[in-house]
Amino acid sequence: MTQAIPSGAVSDTRVARFMAQVYFIMGIGLLVTALVSTWVARDLQMLWRLNTNPWIGFGLFIIQILIVVVLSVRVMNLNPGVAALLFLIYSALTGLTISSIFLVYSNQQIASVFWITAGTFFVTSIAGFVIKIDLTKTGGILFMLLCGWILAWFFSLLLGPNSNFNWALNFLGIALFVGLTAWDTASLKKIAQQMDTHPARGGLIVLGALDLYLDFINLFLLLLRAAARNR
Repeated sequence: MTQAIPSGAVSDTRVARFMAQVYFIMGIGLLVTALVSTWVARDLQMLWRLNTNPWIGFGLFIIQILIVVVLSVRVMNLNPGVAALLFLIYSALTGLTISSIFLVYSNQQIASVFWITAGTFFVTSIAGFVIKIDLTKTGGILFMLLCGWILAWFFSLLLGPNSNFNWALNFLGIALFVGLTAWDTASLKKIAQQMDTHPARGGLIVLGALDLYLDFINLFLLLLRAAARNR
């Protein structure tokens, strides 16, 4: 006689599988970004061209925005394979756009901050996964704070990269993306519990990986800037 499996255990297993797939795809995206950025850094001519031609940077930015929009709007109907391919293309383009860090920071700084970011992200994401508090309202607040932070960041560029206001925004951004990491993780856990075997599950996994990937990249860049200032 086959032993019945408690529904709660089945649900926990499926949630764990969903989250594992999200983290796996996110990890692949980070690997692609790292490989592309280090490859560009070894080609000084390409690195110089990417960082001195504003049209290239603007073009890359537009393509990345379009990919995010397509993934967000079409996630319920998009083939999981196509969604994953778009995410990997986005990751590669990010590798191109952040390759400029090799002109500003040493390899040792980049490596050490990467591991600090990984540790911070891991602890925060685990906290978001196990927390029992409903973070629905928190997500709305964080989104409004993110919009305000982005607008303030553009304004701070007029004051110069080393202004006190600019540095204050840098540290506020670190706190903001730590909060977003916890909220995005909690949201993904809730989606995993609700969607179960829904046909759009594959696309939602990719979209979830993109959300956490963006949290990680932004947290990494802000921590890198903060670490460089303290040296």
